[in-house]
This record gives sequence, structure tokens and C-alpha cells, in this order.
Amino acid sequence: MRPGTSAKAGSITVPDDPVGARERILGAAIRYFQQYGYEGTSVSRIAAAAGMTPANIYWHFPSKHDLLAEALHSLYSVAFEGLAAAAQNGTAEERLVNYARAYVRMQLTELDANCNFGYASLASSLSSEKQRELLRAGRPYLDLLREILEQGRTEQVFQIKEPTVTAFAISTMCEYIFTWYRADGPLTEDEVGDQYAELVLRMVRG
Repeated sequence: MRPGTSAKAGSITVPDDPVGARERILGAAIRYFQQYGYEGTSVSRIAAAAGMTPANIYWHFPSKHDLLAEALHSLYSVAFEGLAAAAQNGTAEERLVNYARAYVRMQLTELDANCNFGYASLASSLSSEKQRELLRAGRPYLDLLREILEQGRTEQVFQIKEPTVTAFAISTMCEYIFTWYRADGPLTEDEVGDQYAELVLRMVRG
């Protein structure tokens, strides 16, 4: 088959660039899911934004439910690479500050001006099994944060009783920044990142 052509599968036009098509679908899906929620987003709207038909969507994803799960998995995977790189080296305090700043930057970079539904609220639309899969996918975030917190206890600069509880508190605080931040507000992204880093340090220093 020549480049630029496509194959037919019944009434479905199968694109010759399945990777590119899949990325367009995921990009459109997460944008509309964040704006309108799972129930308020139709497959036809996602298909139109991705430049294809609803039938093409179902060739890549068995259902809208599966599309939501894959979109959330994709967000987790891509974002973690940058987060891990930012907090890779240094003292516990340095790594924690970098973690918080990177997490905030990650959230604000992905934040759409019309974002009304966060990651957790979208995940609640999934089945219990899919939610458990997402929890496993998000475990590296908490594992990295727990590692930093344990390092801080070893260095005797963090006064925390339970790293897991503290890790969840920090992660949740950073994740829900979309509920209040506005790009046209008084604070820049860097200023918000600095303030969150300061708050996190206050939390762990006791």
C-alpha cells in the first residue's frame, strides 16, 4: 500500500497512520472530557475534532469507556517522565521542591482554559476494574514521592509520621490546582509553583 492511502475494513476506513490517528483521537478526547465530562462528551464530537468518523474511533477503541481509560493512562505515562527527571537528584528538600514545581507546571501546561473536570473526577466515570488499573498506573508518582519523603526522614529534615499519607496529601493538593487557577489571574505559573513548593516544605518540616 502506498503512503497516504488507507484500507477498508467493512464500512470503516482504516487510516494508514494508525499511531498518528490514535494520538489525534486521544488528544481530542482528553480535551473534550476535561471540558464537558465523560457523560457530556459524545464520540461524534471527538471524531470530528480528530478528523475522522465515529466508526474510525471504534476501530481504535472498543468503546468510549475504553477511550477515556486510555486517555487517562496516556496522561499519567507522559507526565511522569518529566516529573521523575525534575526530581531525580539532590537533597530531599531540593527534590521535593522540584517535584512540587514540576507537578504544578505539568498541571498548568495541560490545563485548558475551559477545563471543568479534573483527572480524579473523570476517573470516577470508569468501572471499578478500570479505576484499579489507573491506580496501578499512577503508583510511580506516589512511589517517587514516598522515596523523597523517606530520604528527608533519613536526612532528618522532614518531620512526618506516615510518608504514604503525606504523599497522597501533596499529590492531591497539586492535582486539583485546576479548580482555582486562571491564566489571566494575578499569579504566573512560576509564582504558583514557588508558593506550592513553599507550602509542601512547611507541611513536611512540621
